[in-house]
Amino acid sequence: MRIRVSHETTYRYEQPPKGVIQTLRMTPRNHDGQYVVNWRIDISADCRLDAQEDAFGNLTHTFNADGPLETLRLTVDGEVETQDTHGLVCGTVEHFPPSLFLRTTPLTAPDAAIMGFAEDVRGSGGTEALGLLHTRPARPPPRRKPSRSSAACART
Repeated sequence: MRIRVSHETTYRYEQPPKGVIQTLRMTPRNHDGQYVVNWRIDISADCRLDAQEDAFGNLTHTFNADGPLETLRLTVDGEVETQDTHGLVCGTVEHFPPSLFLRTTPLTAPDAAIMGFAEDVRGSGGTEALGLLHTRPARPPPRRKPSRSSAACART
């Protein structure tokens, strides 16, 4: 399947900053089930976009735009070709072992709603791991309260 992505973020500043430094994580990587056909990031300010890879293997782009800026617009357009891999994601860049992401921390401890959801899934999927992961539970996952950004600008 070919997917076309078009994304725009506009920052409007009440008090124009003298400059802006930002790191973007908006570029997908290729892997066994996904090929990035084309990808473009445009920034309304006159600046250079530097590509890097973060510690987790994500593709990032950083820019430094001189101000004052009343508005800053970021647009991303691209096409990605995907293939059905039956729910398996292989061939990705992984710098850390899964155990790093599977551990419980004070900020990731499951609450009662998540535990109930997990029990529903476990009860309907049998014991085989892949079957469990492909199971659709009788009820949707619990909704989390969205967090608010503390950025000093409005995003539209």
